[in-house]
Amino acid sequence: MRTFAPIQTERSMHKYIIHVIATLLLLISCTAPKKDDIVPSTGAKVDLTLKITSVSPSTKTSIEGRTGEDGKTTFSLNWSKGDRMGLFLDSWGSSAKPSLEMENTAADGEDASFQGMLKDVLDGSHTLYTYAPASALTGTEQGKLIFKIKPEQFTGGGSFDPSADIVVGKGYKIVVKADNPIAEINNIRFSRLLATVMVSVSNKGTAKLDGETIRKITLTSKMPGAALSGTIQWDYQSESISVISAGNTVSAELEKPIPLDGTALAYILLNPITLSKGSSLVATLETQKHRITKTIASLPQDLNFPGNNISALKLSITDADTMIEEL
Repeated sequence: MRTFAPIQTERSMHKYIIHVIATLLLLISCTAPKKDDIVPSTGAKVDLTLKITSVSPSTKTSIEGRTGEDGKTTFSLNWSKGDRMGLFLDSWGSSAKPSLEMENTAADGEDASFQGMLKDVLDGSHTLYTYAPASALTGTEQGKLIFKIKPEQFTGGGSFDPSADIVVGKGYKIVVKADNPIAEINNIRFSRLLATVMVSVSNKGTAKLDGETIRKITLTSKMPGAALSGTIQWDYQSESISVISAGNTVSAELEKPIPLDGTALAYILLNPITLSKGSSLVATLETQKHRITKTIASLPQDLNFPGNNISALKLSITDADTMIEEL
């Protein structure tokens, strides 16, 4: 699995509110359709067994950061056993159902292995369209998939929520043969649709928070029409996202709470978006004892959360710009 070292430089977004570290490009891996000649069907139908693997450098569904002896942190992306992938054969229209759903039977790690059977498939050339997780799909239109971004996520083990991560694979061509009705697809690859926000929090002078850890983070955009969560549509032809319905909040409950010293990270997945200069962003942080509301009343410049990327968001808690309530 390829790894990514963070860039060390920071640029000030506000003199004591927020810093956005230079964006870290996640792996963008797509499998382009093979340019084999079209094999016409003879009219024979077969029960097709699919065997699909996704190995390094594919992207899915948890992120692991490791700090080396040199002090630099690298990131690897892994699959989880039980991850479910959906599949369409050839094409689909409005309200179409997936042709098949398959479960990863491999152990947690860089590689995934899926197997399933499609009934009554014509022999000849076909194209497979894949996506994950299967549960994220809420509908279809002609050539388009509709996904729900989870507004409430649960992050375990210092990673993001695997059930919230949405990835799609480009069309993959196969040839079905009546005398050997098995299709083995090795190293199918995906593109991640959503933005990954890597959050760290530092307490810069509020003594009552000493020793506490953050168990939940909520981001709320005050920019009109901003979609951090909601329903999105993926267009296979243009490879673009459009927002169908917008939610202005997204939250992550942390299985492993992070300290208020800026040393640990929490991950939230959200719709790729740019928050415009002058708009506001609110971070609500919950510890066992307190609710901390951090408000950026007016962004001094555009704040970008691009898809297929990790954006690092560094929050500083100060008495001047933070409201603290007891729970």
